[in-house]
Amino acid sequence: MLAKIAKLIDVKTIVTFSIVGAVIYLAVTGKLEANKVYELCMIVVTFFFVKKADEAK
Repeated sequence: MLAKIAKLIDVKTIVTFSIVGAVIYLAVTGKLEANKVYELCMIVVTFFFVKKADEAK
């Protein structure tokens, strides 16, 4: 269990969650349109999972 948590906490994971958190904050406060939130989150999450898949190979 501890090893899984250690793998989760790396730089790109922290950056990914930070970006998603910032976008969600901007959306909740009304400073960002809903369609932009969707686009930005999809870009970040797709990049995150593609990189994870590449590392697994």
